[in-house]
Amino acid sequence: MESHNLIKKRNFILLLIFWLLYFVHIVLYHFIPADPHLIVFISGGILLLVVTAMYYFRFHPTIIMYSFFICYYAYIAYMTSIEPAVINYLFLFLGIIVSFIYYSYIAIVISTLMSIVIVLYFYVSNTLFTSVTFVKLDIVYFILFTLITMIILLYCAHFSKKLIAITTIKMNKTEDELYSAQEYLQSFFTYNRDAIAVFSLDGKVIKVNDAFEQIYGWKAEEIVGKAIPFIPAGSKGGAESRLERVKKGEKLVAFETQDKRKDGKIIDVEITVSPIFNRDKQVVALFGISRDLTEEKETEKFLRQTDKLSLAGEMAAGIAHEIRNPLTSLNGFIQLIHEDSSRYHSYTTIMLSELNRINSIVGEFLLLAKPHDTVMKKQAFSTILNDVILLYESECILKNVVVKTQVEAPHTYICCDANQIKQVLINLLKNALEAMPSGGEIHLNVTQHTKDLTIFIKDTGVGIPSHLLTHIQKPFFTTKPSGTGLGLVVIKNILYQHKGTFEIKSTVGKGTSVTLTIPLWKEGTCQ
Repeated sequence: MESHNLIKKRNFILLLIFWLLYFVHIVLYHFIPADPHLIVFISGGILLLVVTAMYYFRFHPTIIMYSFFICYYAYIAYMTSIEPAVINYLFLFLGIIVSFIYYSYIAIVISTLMSIVIVLYFYVSNTLFTSVTFVKLDIVYFILFTLITMIILLYCAHFSKKLIAITTIKMNKTEDELYSAQEYLQSFFTYNRDAIAVFSLDGKVIKVNDAFEQIYGWKAEEIVGKAIPFIPAGSKGGAESRLERVKKGEKLVAFETQDKRKDGKIIDVEITVSPIFNRDKQVVALFGISRDLTEEKETEKFLRQTDKLSLAGEMAAGIAHEIRNPLTSLNGFIQLIHEDSSRYHSYTTIMLSELNRINSIVGEFLLLAKPHDTVMKKQAFSTILNDVILLYESECILKNVVVKTQVEAPHTYICCDANQIKQVLINLLKNALEAMPSGGEIHLNVTQHTKDLTIFIKDTGVGIPSHLLTHIQKPFFTTKPSGTGLGLVVIKNILYQHKGTFEIKSTVGKGTSVTLTIPLWKEGTCQ
């Protein structure tokens, strides 16, 4: 297929050359005194038109190639028969030389044979040699010269074909390497999870990848050609200083800073900025890779909080051991005093109440102790939910609170420790009841998705101020007079063990909503 394309290109070149020579031939006959023989021009034009039509109608390139030689030698033979001259015979060599353009051994040999046959024909006929005298020796020289020309052209064609083959192999190899490198770079640019951007030296965006759009929020068409928009106002001085260093050829690797998203949110990022050089080792553009550290920072924050909980757990284990033994003794003696003497009832009642509160606090501390064995089993979530609602049914009636339940997944199973999930729901319902001292509604919706179960709990209570919303999940932070600040911490800890998630939203005067997700049970995931 490739050789056919090469022959087709050479056919086109020869068509242009022969049409040019044809018109030059016509012009020369007009300016040089001679008998023009109009029939020669007409026949030459017809032959060229035939070959041109074959090329236009896409005949096989090899057929067109041989048609070129046949038409050419027919034209030269006819022209020589009308006006025999040495100059016309010399055109026979032109056909051999022209055949070399195809680097075809067969074409060179055929052209040589056709030249020899035409000369021999005119020599044998003899009647045409009126103005040119040929002797036998001239014919021998002509044939020898023709054969030598053929041999030289065959050798040149052989050498040229080898050279072209070697060059073609090298070019194909180079093209493959360039294509592979281009595909690699394009894949790296397109499918990289980090944001990649190319900047001009004047600070304008040239190109960004898909990850850039996801991390920063700007679409490519919104940002390309414009000045860098994601540098916060307070960081512009440092950013410009770094860019100047990169423009001088320095590479800045993995430094942490803050950038601004399209929505105005400030995000932590790790950036590498490199210069792009041209062949003269001059910096022509800048190349930046940004890695979003938001999730990593959240993980670090969670680990720090986990470390605090671990420390609190170790303390809780020791405190509980030291407190519960004397606490049991105190509770027993006070209970005896309370039952034997009514004189101190007011005091003993308060003391028993406070001892119960101390016992409750110690119990919550124990939940923060070192992780204990969690019994994960296949559980019907509706059973867990019904048990919790039944437990709080009487208290809801007393506090004039209506629980509106909507369960879209009544036969859903989860892999969990049932007691711990109950504790999560109990703590959340308790918080909702405490937020509605004058009564209200609790909306509890359960929805099943492809991989998890979503539990949505919303109350119509007083709500939580926005400045406190970010602190309520911290250990020991509480706004309740008798609270310990450990309820939400325990909830998050339990959900973490169950690979679930927790999200809380609140509006003052409208209430608080909590969204939980728990993975669905899968075959083989638990007992």
